[in-house]
Amino acid sequence: MDDSRYLRALGRNLQEARLERGLTQECLAELAGIHWKTLGNIERGKYPFSVVTFIRICQHMEISAEQLFEGIPIPNAARSKRIKKALARRRPVKRSDS
Repeated sequence: MDDSRYLRALGRNLQEARLERGLTQECLAELAGIHWKTLGNIERGKYPFSVVTFIRICQHMEISAEQLFEGIPIPNAARSKRIKKALARRRPVKRSDS
């Protein structure tokens, strides 16, 4: 899944949650400390935003990050496993003498 699909899915969830709470873009943007146009771009999946902004949005909407991630598919498990196995570093375990 490419990044833009993640951002669009997150933006849709964010917009839906905002509307359920009766908040305008202007109101939520002011609470989160961003411009309302920035929030609009986030909701359309056109703007990759910071973790700090994400935290502020979640806090002011009283919603968990997990709720905003609903419907976003997880990465391909088989591919992840192959990569981790291929790139795992084998480091000797250091023992303390104490």
